[in-house]
Amino acid sequence: MKNKNEFISMMKHNLDVLNVARFDYLYIYSDFRFFGKYLNFFSSKKEFFETITSVILTYTGTIIIPTFTYTTSGVFDVSSTQTYLGSINKWILNKKGRARSEHPLFSFASIGKKKNIIQNIGKSSFGYDSVHDRLRNVNTGFLNIGRPLEQGNTILHYVEQLCGASYRFNKCFKTRVVNKNRFIGTDYTSFLRRRDVLGEDFSFTFKKASKILRENKIINEIGGPFQNFTTYPYRETLEILVKEFYIDQNIFLNTNYKDYVDL
Repeated sequence: MKNKNEFISMMKHNLDVLNVARFDYLYIYSDFRFFGKYLNFFSSKKEFFETITSVILTYTGTIIIPTFTYTTSGVFDVSSTQTYLGSINKWILNKKGRARSEHPLFSFASIGKKKNIIQNIGKSSFGYDSVHDRLRNVNTGFLNIGRPLEQGNTILHYVEQLCGASYRFNKCFKTRVVNKNRFIGTDYTSFLRRRDVLGEDFSFTFKKASKILRENKIINEIGGPFQNFTTYPYRETLEILVKEFYIDQNIFLNTNYKDYVDL
């Protein structure tokens, strides 16, 4: 690849082959350790990310990306609290005209025609009327760029909450959520890992889930581990993982945890 135009052609070719145009919303996971080497084709990081998102938005109406901050106390400002996630996440978060959801631990940013789908959400990070809860009801797809499927997807936390994972519990946070000078609310909740079981940290994995999703033939991908473009449909992914959770409640855990109740 020799210049910016060839990079754009590569992107368009991959998005065409993966038929991302079938989705109205794209939830993006990215890792630019490989693709970052093409930055020198562009005048700035701004132009690089502007080009990538502009190309994607010719295929889909709306881009959604995580901007988690894990603000467990104090103030979370929807307008200014920064994310510590990837470079494109930070760029979209600081882009003029983007929308952002209000959860102080797990917020999302969006751009495009229907960006407001993530705003005025409920108070649960992965429960009722959360961003994930809304995406299940619209035509959403995941798009991984340079990020192997096995590295994870936060849909697993939505599945855990839907299915009542016994190794997690709901916790309420006093963080004050504001938008500039306007108070929005407090007492947002999140479904967190338990810390009361000796020898268990309930660390999670997406490797078993990835294998199952591949076996169900809903994963489409091009390229190697860190140079991949991968797509998979939200609703089908959710349905498969909910079913599999009830078969194996350790599908997302690195250990074989058992939680029995004597009646």
